[in-house]
Amino acid sequence: MPGVAVSSTGSTRVLALDAVRGIAIICVIATHSLSITVAATASYEFPPAVFRTFDMAQFGVPLFFALSGWLMFSLYTGDRQFTQGVYWSRRIARIWPLWIIFLVASYLFYTVPETGLPIWAMMLIGLLFLGWMSPATVVYPLGGITIQQEMAHYLLFALFRRRGVAFFALTAIIGFLSLFATEFLLGRVEPGSTFASVLEAWLRLNLFRTWPFFLVGGAAFVIVRSWKEKGITDLLPMRSRSGVAVLIALGLWMFVTYAQETPSYLVLGFIIVAAGIAIAGNTIPVLGPILRSIGRYSYFMYFFHFWVLRWIENGYRNSDLPEGNTTSAIYNVGLLLTILLVTTAVSWAAGWVSWRLLEKRVLDFAHRRVPGPTRSPAAQG
Repeated sequence: MPGVAVSSTGSTRVLALDAVRGIAIICVIATHSLSITVAATASYEFPPAVFRTFDMAQFGVPLFFALSGWLMFSLYTGDRQFTQGVYWSRRIARIWPLWIIFLVASYLFYTVPETGLPIWAMMLIGLLFLGWMSPATVVYPLGGITIQQEMAHYLLFALFRRRGVAFFALTAIIGFLSLFATEFLLGRVEPGSTFASVLEAWLRLNLFRTWPFFLVGGAAFVIVRSWKEKGITDLLPMRSRSGVAVLIALGLWMFVTYAQETPSYLVLGFIIVAAGIAIAGNTIPVLGPILRSIGRYSYFMYFFHFWVLRWIENGYRNSDLPEGNTTSAIYNVGLLLTILLVTTAVSWAAGWVSWRLLEKRVLDFAHRRVPGPTRSPAAQG
């Protein structure tokens, strides 16, 4: 099949989806490179179009969520059969090894947060993807909140995958309603109480805003599959409760912001455009292999690029390079592009090593030990 690679273990890998991963991680690195450039130079002197473009690149994370939804629905719905052992062996084999490494490294090389708990307890909470329960531990490792959200997506999908369209739409509606209810209750409970802490933790996890993007990716796969099999007109029967639930969920989604007061439908537009660019870029002889290679190592790159950017920022601050009012828009754009290219290249090289020495071996072991559906979706890569 064109665009599909077959590994030594017999697994299939859709190359175009690797290209989408590549675009997504480049977007994430780009927006964080903008933040580091501003922090290093203490200057917002940028052409408005450049600043807006790099700022919008923050929505590479929802693109990852949507891509994950597509892959999960493609692997574990329809006629495909799987056991919970197969399912979770894939998830753990892909997520946990790097998660452990970067979580432990974060506690070793950065300041340990003050939570009143011993460090082993904080690390245990983190290893179980429960760091979001405390504002002090949610940032360990850097960028880890999105992986915790993704693990929650995996759990919900495992519980609900046999349900219909209406049920999934209902889960999104309940999520949005929980946001309104939580904000209402927080204004009426005693600050600092246990109940208030639980409510704040739910807002911190932010699942009501990320789960719909996962479902959008799954819906996109279901629509494409239906289109191929029997025509898209048969996807939702006339007078179907599913259609009503989907419309309500989409209506709520349009008015619930994702981040920085950006409406969710604009984020969805970014996802569609970015995915389209990736799929088109995948067909270009030189660009396609680059995007696919970056996408293959994107999970490692997601964690590691935070470290590279910190090193770059510290190096810049210790240098004699200009800061603040001494920088111009041209200088800042040049610095921004340099940081983006260096961070991407260094993170890719480290990811290449990690894939060959660790990640691929763990995945191959999991595939041999627990045979099942072959293509394994990645969290942030």
